[in-house]
Amino acid sequence: MWTVGRRRPTGRYILSMPRPLRIAACRSLCRWDEAGEWLGDEQVFACQGCGSEWVASEAWTPIDSSGVIPQAVHEERRRGRG
Repeated sequence: MWTVGRRRPTGRYILSMPRPLRIAACRSLCRWDEAGEWLGDEQVFACQGCGSEWVASEAWTPIDSSGVIPQAVHEERRRGRG
């Protein structure tokens, strides 16, 4: 999903996404599910409580307010993405 953008003077590349993910303040109402959208080749997941979004290439893993990682998120991780 991430694509290599322009090269910095330091020699490092800047990564870019088709669009930024939505990030909102947590309201402790987390319920993560598939958003029905794809960014590049990654499926987007959205929190039904605050509207934040997640894709498997992110370094963190979403959990529901119950403290459980949703099954769909587990399955996306198992597909080898992220």
